[in-house]
Amino acid sequence: MTSRARLLTFGLAAAWLAIGYLNVARGASHAGAGYRFWSFQHHCYSDVIALHGDRYLGGGRPLPYLEDRIEYPVLLGIALWLPSFVPGGALAHFTVSYALLALCLFAALLALERLPGARPFWLGATPALVYYAGLNWDLLPIALLCGALLALARGRPGAGGALTALGTSAKLFPGVLAPPALLALAGERARAPLVRFAAGLAAALLAVNLPFALAAPEGWSWFFRFNAGRGAENSIWDALGLGRGPLLEVLSTGPMLLAVALACAAAWRAARAGGDAGRAVRLGVALALTAWIATNKVWSPQYALYGFLAGALAAAPTGLFLVLSAASVADFHVAFEVRARRWEPWFRDHVFHPDGVVRSLLWLALAAWIARELWRCARTGPGAGAAVSSPSTR
Repeated sequence: MTSRARLLTFGLAAAWLAIGYLNVARGASHAGAGYRFWSFQHHCYSDVIALHGDRYLGGGRPLPYLEDRIEYPVLLGIALWLPSFVPGGALAHFTVSYALLALCLFAALLALERLPGARPFWLGATPALVYYAGLNWDLLPIALLCGALLALARGRPGAGGALTALGTSAKLFPGVLAPPALLALAGERARAPLVRFAAGLAAALLAVNLPFALAAPEGWSWFFRFNAGRGAENSIWDALGLGRGPLLEVLSTGPMLLAVALACAAAWRAARAGGDAGRAVRLGVALALTAWIATNKVWSPQYALYGFLAGALAAAPTGLFLVLSAASVADFHVAFEVRARRWEPWFRDHVFHPDGVVRSLLWLALAAWIARELWRCARTGPGAGAAVSSPSTR
């Protein structure tokens, strides 16, 4: 990454974060029962402010999962709860949370900068950050996923496994790294890196989740039960009128599972052939992330951040970056305008639903480009790159 590209990427990221903060923070004074509709009307909604208003506005601090049922995995529940101790109400809670998320973004960009073949510009320069950086806590698992990939690239499989587990304990998306990483490490001659990755993964998963699962099994498992019971929401399947049932589950999980299977096959083949297994893993992760957000039964606008991470990992073309950035900005405004209009049928059917179809098709176009690169990477023979872990660990 040249110094000019670095300055542009980090400078734009800082500018987008500042604009995003100013846009969303104005809603803190409306925290409470009326916040959601007010923020829909003003296109500045954030789950951070909304969930603070639901839980902590009166000064209470119910313990996550033990006293408070939260629809997120453990680390995000803790990230929601800890800022409630900061005095100053909703604005202070949002400011501290946003500062943490900004640090996560820059940590992710620094990790991407050090990953061979990655292009941090995709994640740092997109104006989608204005709308999505503070919408939810997704920059936390994104930073952990980038850290896990960097740890693997630098020959630290134990740390890579632990960071993968932490990312998965924040949101499930980073879990797509585990299968191709395990297959790539299994394809190497030495078994120690594989054992260290698996041990780090298992130890961190248990350390973070087991205490909550034992102390409050109903609260801890609510995330899984809540999401299993959801139907098509704001996704392409919602636009196409697909209801709950086995067909929805197959269509919404099948493409992601297929992408993970292709990632595993490519990583294994590259490792066995002496090719660039590390790049195969990164491309496989990018493909799985893109397939997931494009076809998942539930769409939340900030999922676009995982798509831009995928573009960064794959160093996808600038043309796709520009189109997807414009589409993601438009998608935010359409998503909250339909709520501000209380789901008026004409706007929902003629603007909101077509927007969902176009959005999915655009992310699938990126997925197709990444799949082609993954195929090329898997076919490349010895001498093209390095294994998933550094030579010193093989």
